[in-house]
Amino acid sequence: MDALTRALKCALDFDNAMLFAYKQGERPRGPYTDIHDPAQARIVVDQYLLGPFLLDPFYGEVQQGRSDGLARLGDIAPDRFFVSEYYEQHYRRTRITDEVGFFFALPCGATLVYSLTRRHGAQMFSDPDMQIMQGLAPLICALARRHWSAVELGFAPREAADGPLDPVSAALAAFGASVLSKRQSQVVGLVLKGHSTESTALILSISADTVKVHRRHAYAKLGVSSQAKLFAMFLDLLSDLVADLR
Repeated sequence: MDALTRALKCALDFDNAMLFAYKQGERPRGPYTDIHDPAQARIVVDQYLLGPFLLDPFYGEVQQGRSDGLARLGDIAPDRFFVSEYYEQHYRRTRITDEVGFFFALPCGATLVYSLTRRHGAQMFSDPDMQIMQGLAPLICALARRHWSAVELGFAPREAADGPLDPVSAALAAFGASVLSKRQSQVVGLVLKGHSTESTALILSISADTVKVHRRHAYAKLGVSSQAKLFAMFLDLLSDLVADLR
């Protein structure tokens, strides 16, 4: 992967590359990054794999069945993602300005995302940048698939994967399960992912005023007064959930 990353840097300006492997019901893997500083790698890769990945737009695309192609963060993120607590806690800490992911599936049933990032205040990827990546995507995915199909990632055999269909839903179902109604849990989940009141209302086919009522009641039942406190509470649950994955 280092050779592929170096070759891409001849055609495109970016700061770092990383690869994440996702498989239903299992703990994700982070088998590659070109970030050589161990402290930086812990922030960008290791801490992401502890649970925050469940709220990540790229992981969300995989959960929705995406297994090929190219996606830019701004094109797949919820409408309030860039002011969400997840963005504040993860993207600002990693100092990632923009990210583009190449999706490809493996025979074992896993989907991998090879991401290119710009960090430390660099400009976001431009439309010409995206055109270059779109043109290279078939070759990049084919090369990466060929390489990683021969690498043991530590996942269970395809037929043995019997975990939850959607770990996010599983986590949200457990989050405040004893006090929140189903609708309140749905609203809280969309808030955590970065959806606005209007976007949440559209997804759930309810009015914006109803969303506000559900959110207010959910916050009161959980004993939180801000999205920051809600996110901290959810992270505690995520760490337990991910620890139970293979």
